[in-house]
Amino acid sequence: MSKWIWAFILAVQAHFAASYLVPLWERDQRGLLPWVWPWGVGDRGLLGEMTVNQVPLAGLFIAMTATVLFALAILSALGWWVPRDWWRQLAIAGSALELVLMVGFLGPTKLLPIVWNLAVLIVLWKTWGTLRLR
Repeated sequence: MSKWIWAFILAVQAHFAASYLVPLWERDQRGLLPWVWPWGVGDRGLLGEMTVNQVPLAGLFIAMTATVLFALAILSALGWWVPRDWWRQLAIAGSALELVLMVGFLGPTKLLPIVWNLAVLIVLWKTWGTLRLR
């Protein structure tokens, strides 16, 4: 499979995790925007509540860790600066953390990222020994 396809897939996951840092205002919660930018002021869950002035610290730590893992996985998949053999483990770790984050704030706009993460985890797990990047 192409390394560029996996870089795109992982970049979408990184976007979902990194968007935690900039929640949408209540006035922006209409249309398609919340589905591609799933965080909004007023979102609440096991990890706390998103407010105008702050985001829950536990979620912030999870989101930043997942984003860094995805960035490293992208670099690894492309063969830049990170050993090529690490991309799968980094992607699985990032997907698992992002899944915890999305379930921690479960809501309708979190369904797309949850399905995306589950699909990536299933593909990476089922093709453990056979998937090769070119």
